[in-house]
Amino acid sequence: MPRLLGDLSKQTFREFEVIHVDGKSTDATKEKAAEFTKLMALQTITAEKRNVSFQRNMGGKKARGTWVIFMDADNRLKRSFFAQLKTKLDAHPQTDVFTCLFDASKANVVMKNLIQMCNVIMLATSKVRPLAAGALIGIRRSHLDDLEFDCEAKMSEDHHFVEAAVKKGLTFSVLTQPRYFFSLRRFDKEGSLKIFIAYARSGAVLLAGPKFERFLPEYPMQGGTDYDETNALHGLLPNMRDIISVTTKSQQQKVQKSLSRFLQLMNDI
Repeated sequence: MPRLLGDLSKQTFREFEVIHVDGKSTDATKEKAAEFTKLMALQTITAEKRNVSFQRNMGGKKARGTWVIFMDADNRLKRSFFAQLKTKLDAHPQTDVFTCLFDASKANVVMKNLIQMCNVIMLATSKVRPLAAGALIGIRRSHLDDLEFDCEAKMSEDHHFVEAAVKKGLTFSVLTQPRYFFSLRRFDKEGSLKIFIAYARSGAVLLAGPKFERFLPEYPMQGGTDYDETNALHGLLPNMRDIISVTTKSQQQKVQKSLSRFLQLMNDI
């Protein structure tokens, strides 16, 4: 969290507030957050229980701005992120709910391909059944009066939230710019291929419809805790790095080039 708060404190656009919803953390998170109160409008509130959806709902009720952006604590932002975001939203006043694409510029070739694929999936499904990563979802605050994240969801509470918004007639947008850096720690801990397949499976189940959601994989939903490696299942699938290590550089470049072309095509739609 300190890194994200550092990024927020350096934004060129300054008209925003930060609400840190602490899930009864035990790692001095609140003390670290308090160090940034002199640099920007920041308040810390403690949630009654550790649950990502519960904490997001709690923060949304405390917000006062026109827009509320739910963001994971380990995201990273460029200094111009909010300035670019304001410009984009001003240019698309019909937008009610949005997410942004992931920034792959600092990722290695393995993760860059996976990140690009995730971006492609978000763009491709945005007109069919909207999918959005919970790491960053924005919504007009006025819509939170009758919308909230499902505290009982075992996975994909972010997708359900966006879908519920669209069913109410709200306009959802996947913004190609600005982009943000998404934490890859889960991919590193459990193996990138395994996690990517789990996400792909989740997306396929969601697209299939509500009656198939019993097939969703379990996902830890406790906010305020560090990633718990002991809850992970290891060895079921190889790490993508192991697979890429036996491919040639030329093959890797061809994959990257194909993904980039497809992503550009989707951006132009």
